[in-house]
Amino acid sequence: MTLSELAIIELILLGAVSSALTVLFLFSKRIRNAGIVDIFWAASYGIISIVFAAVCPGLFERKVLLLIAVLPWSFRLTYYLLKRFLKEHPHEDTRYAALRREWGNRADVMLYLVFLFQGALITVLSPPFVIIAADDHPSLRLLEIFGAVICIIGTVGESIADEQLRRFKTVSSNKGKVCSTGLWNYSRHPNYFFEFVVWVGIAIIAAPAPLGIYTVYCPLLMLYFLTQMTGIKISEAQSLKSRGEEYLRYQQTTSAFFPWLKKSQGTPGRR
Repeated sequence: MTLSELAIIELILLGAVSSALTVLFLFSKRIRNAGIVDIFWAASYGIISIVFAAVCPGLFERKVLLLIAVLPWSFRLTYYLLKRFLKEHPHEDTRYAALRREWGNRADVMLYLVFLFQGALITVLSPPFVIIAADDHPSLRLLEIFGAVICIIGTVGESIADEQLRRFKTVSSNKGKVCSTGLWNYSRHPNYFFEFVVWVGIAIIAAPAPLGIYTVYCPLLMLYFLTQMTGIKISEAQSLKSRGEEYLRYQQTTSAFFPWLKKSQGTPGRR
């Protein structure tokens, strides 16, 4: 695959994803719940990997490896987010509800731009899938198998983190408290960390293929978004508002992203 061929595929994908998100935005306006875009985000990578595996001329075994690496992660996350969405609807995710309040009369226009931005990000992060599916090297490489194992580890870790948080929240006495058990004892956001691990695995699978080494930007871009934009920053701001001093103490003793041993607690009231 050449760079020009990849660029054409990405432009076609951008148009298709943007069109789908426009329809989804109109539906979100009808139900007044922008959180539905998160479900689309999670499902899109599974759908994209299936489409590229079906149409690209690469090695069959490699395309199967791609699906083994991506589909469990994508569809598990889709199911998790869909289940959460249906449980909370018609209440909107606090992130989008806060944006509506902040943007006021401009909310519809700005949220539509958020949807389109999601589509652009999906497109920007999709090259590894087409590069892997189009790679016609006659046999699987050890590095590709290793990358698939990393994806599976990330999927399992994210699943465990989400389940531990779900179980914590089901206990009525834990309402308003901070989950600091299991994986959450070693990271304040183990679900985000294992999401990043999945993207590292995808980049490793793509690395030996032509143009594959350039997809290293994908896990790095995901790391930036998870830690600096839509992930940790927004989540922690909300947690500090709702859980106050208890969450502040949690911040002082627990790694924000990468799982690590507990730190000694700092002076109360200081960040």
